[in-house]
Amino acid sequence: MGMKQGAFTGWRCAVLSLFVIMMLSSGALAETEGTTLVFFPEPAYTFDAVFEGVLVPHDFVIQNNGTAVLNVNRVEGG
Repeated sequence: MGMKQGAFTGWRCAVLSLFVIMMLSSGALAETEGTTLVFFPEPAYTFDAVFEGVLVPHDFVIQNNGTAVLNVNRVEGG
């Protein structure tokens, strides 16, 4: 097996981050009272090269610093 770039490298990670930000700001999230204030402690992550077929886990953290409930209904990778 040869080396293959991870699933979320470079521009794909940027597209994923942009997609999540757009989804959160477009009203795709339910809002009760107050407002949501989305914060990404790590807005982008670059995966290192890995062997094809190897799973590389990473937690993408989304924080709500607002007063309303933040519901993330769907997230897709790029």
